Amino acid sequence: MRSPRLIVFFLLLISLSLLGFGCKGGDSGAQQAAAKPIKLNWWRAEGSRNDFAQLIADYQTIHPNVSINYRALRPAELEQSLLEALASGTGPDIVSLPNTYLRAWQERLAPLPPTITLPIMEKSGLIKKETKAVLKTIPTLNLRALRDTFIDVVSEDAVIGGKIYGLPLAVDTLLLFYNRDLLNAADLPMPPATWTDFKEAAQKITRVDKQGKLLQNGAALGEADNVPYAFDLVSSLMLQNGTQMMNATGDAATFQQEVSSQGETFTPGADALRFYTDFANPSKETYAWSREEPSGWQAFATGKVGFTFGYWRDLATLRRMSPQIKLGIANFPQIDNASRPTYYASYYLETVTKQSQNQEAAWDFIQFITKPEQIGKYLVVAKKPTVHRKWVQTQLDDLDLGVPAKQILSARSWYRGLKPKAAENAFLNMIRQVNNGGEIKEALTFAAGQINQTLNSKQ
Repeated sequence: MRSPRLIVFFLLLISLSLLGFGCKGGDSGAQQAAAKPIKLNWWRAEGSRNDFAQLIADYQTIHPNVSINYRALRPAELEQSLLEALASGTGPDIVSLPNTYLRAWQERLAPLPPTITLPIMEKSGLIKKETKAVLKTIPTLNLRALRDTFIDVVSEDAVIGGKIYGLPLAVDTLLLFYNRDLLNAADLPMPPATWTDFKEAAQKITRVDKQGKLLQNGAALGEADNVPYAFDLVSSLMLQNGTQMMNATGDAATFQQEVSSQGETFTPGADALRFYTDFANPSKETYAWSREEPSGWQAFATGKVGFTFGYWRDLATLRRMSPQIKLGIANFPQIDNASRPTYYASYYLETVTKQSQNQEAAWDFIQFITKPEQIGKYLVVAKKPTVHRKWVQTQLDDLDLGVPAKQILSARSWYRGLKPKAAENAFLNMIRQVNNGGEIKEALTFAAGQINQTLNSKQ
């Protein structure tokens, strides 16, 4: 006679088999979905596949049927290549776009859906652990989680009409680069922290001959064509002094408008533009740069310039250009006694094209690589400033990344219409107009009009 314990054991096995535990096949629908190969084409204009090797491998452990085809493009060729590919029906599934480009590309992008259904490889079974495919529907990142997870500027750039159109891996902000030897020669022990200090430091470094020709430049600043990131610099100054760049609905430029405060009327946008162009005005004491100079970085590489500006991503390039220069890095200068600092953000968002036949898989991959633990792995390899709140303090304590990390939480940008390049050209023309003797307010008004024309027109 069989023992009661043995009978109970067999009954338990039968029950488990009826419930599906321990089955090798698992759900047939999930098995079929897991067996179907999916290839995701991913285009990026920054970084290499090596930066993402671990992230891709981790994702493929969970989704072995998904392969990632990574293509690196130069930033200058990304937009045109993407337009041509989409027009021919051969566009990528995932593409990294500049943070200010999302509204211009909105109609070509698929927003993050509320849920995603995909097969996931899991280990299951009470007696014997076996790996099988399980078809799961999971909720995606919501707006609250987006704000809690990423720094503030991401919500401002990535959310359109209450929907998320992209997620970032890193962020970059404008930095101050300086020549340590020129600062030492001018008895400047520290780089300037405020614009008042910056003006004084640039004046101490600048050398002019009797004919007014610049022999040594305090700063590469004030012009449109030979100053790297002239648009970003003027935008930074405007944002710092409280200029409202656009109206609340985002359908009209307002940086040219007057504002009233404590009984006084002034135009903060005009003040910012005047401050910038004064560095290229021979009649001003801040004169330090002219249109006859080479590119700011080229001049810096010769040891002739005290200060120039760029992003963290530019540091390696600038070092290659000027190996003999003792190059220093400092935070972007701020207005004296500002209530809070403001730094200009420039970064990429991973987006999914509407043309993709695998939108759910593409978004699932983006969500996976932008999780805190995955971003942490990426940051170690790529050496980029974090966009994730979790890693800010870690980078603040980092010897190399401490300077850009200090700017992350106060990073800002602004929406510049459906044709971002046209807006940039409008600002460059505005600078040229002032430097050619034009009135500042007229130049502002004309630039605002040019940008307004792009707000309701498509590419």
